[in-house]
Amino acid sequence: MGYAPNTITLSTLIKGFCLDVNVMGALHFHDKVIALGFHLNQITYGVLINGLCKIGETKAALVLLRKIEVHSIKPDVVMYNTIIDSSCKDRLVNDACELLSEMIIKGISLTVVTFTSLMYDFCVVGQLKEAIGFFNDMVVENINPNIYTFNILIDALCKEANGKEAKNVLAVMSKATVKPDIVTYNSLMDGYCLVHQVNNAKFVFNTMDQTEVNPDVHSYTIMINGFCKIKKVDEAMNLFKEMYFKNMVPNVVTYNSYYGLCKCGRISNAWELVTEMHDRCQPADIVTLFKNCYIDKAIELLKKVLDKGIQPNVCTYMILIDGLCMGKRLETAKELFQNLVIRGYPLDVRAYTVMINGCVKTACLMKHWPF
Repeated sequence: MGYAPNTITLSTLIKGFCLDVNVMGALHFHDKVIALGFHLNQITYGVLINGLCKIGETKAALVLLRKIEVHSIKPDVVMYNTIIDSSCKDRLVNDACELLSEMIIKGISLTVVTFTSLMYDFCVVGQLKEAIGFFNDMVVENINPNIYTFNILIDALCKEANGKEAKNVLAVMSKATVKPDIVTYNSLMDGYCLVHQVNNAKFVFNTMDQTEVNPDVHSYTIMINGFCKIKKVDEAMNLFKEMYFKNMVPNVVTYNSYYGLCKCGRISNAWELVTEMHDRCQPADIVTLFKNCYIDKAIELLKKVLDKGIQPNVCTYMILIDGLCMGKRLETAKELFQNLVIRGYPLDVRAYTVMINGCVKTACLMKHWPF
C-alpha cells in the first residue's frame, strides 16, 4: 500500500540529482521511471538538458532533445537556448546554427539569449562579421540586446582594433538606455591600449567614476600595462600606489607588468614590485628576470620563493638552469641540477638536454657533466 509519485515528485528528484552534480544518476532514474510507465513533462526534460550541458555533455543533451519528441514532449525555447549556448561554448558553430534554423522552422520564438550565445561563439572564432549580422537580425526581430550582448560585440571590435565601430555600438547602447558596466569600460580601455592610444584609455578610466562604476583590478592592470608599453613608467607606478591606497590587491597579471619596467631599465622599481608581490605570497615571474639578463636578481628571487615555502616546478628550475648556462654560470647550474636529482624531481629528456646544451656551449662537457 502507498501513494504513487506524480510528475512533480519525480521532477523534484531529478532536479535534486542534477543539483548534486549527479547527472548520470538523474538519467538512470529517468530511464527507470519511464520503464515503469510514468510520464515526465517539459520542465523535467529542461532540467536534464541543462544538467547535461553543465557537465559538457552537449551531444548527449542534443540526443535527449530528439528523444523527447517521441514521448510527445514539445521542446521549448529554453531547451534550445541551453543547447545552443553549450554548443557555442564547445565551439560547435555548425550545430548551433542548425539548431537556430530548426527553431525558426518550428516557429519557436528566438530570444536575446539565443542571439547572444551565437554572437559570442562567432566572436571567439574570429567571425566578427557574422556576429554583427546576428546583432542586426535582433534589431529586425525587435529583440532588445542586453548588456551582455553589447559587451560581447564591443569587446570583439576592440580586440580587432576597430575602436570607431566600438564607439558606434556604445552609442546604440546609450540610445537603448543600457548602461555600460565594468566589462564595457575594460574592453574599451583594452582596445585603446592595443593601438597605443593610452591617453584615450585613461580618459575612459577617469570617466568611470562619473558613471558610478568603480574600476577593478583588471581595469588597473590594463592601464598599468598600457603605460609600461609606451614607457610612461611614472604613470604606471602612480596607479600601483593608487591601488595600494584603495586596499586593492594586485593579481599576478598586474605584477607581471614589471616586465615593462625591466624593458624600460627601471630595475629598482621592478624589484620593488617583485618584493611586494612575494610579501603578499604571489610568486612573480622569475623567467622575466632571466630574459632580461638579471641573473643575480633571479637567484635572489628564487631564494625568497623557497624561504616562503613556495616550491617552483621543474619547468621553472630548467629555465633557471638554462639562464645560468647562458650567463656562463655553469658551476651554479650544475649544483642546482644535482640538487634536483637528489630531491627526486621528475627530470625528463628535455631537462637533461638543457644541462647538456649548457655544457656543450661552454665546450667542457666531460669536465662539468655531473655524473
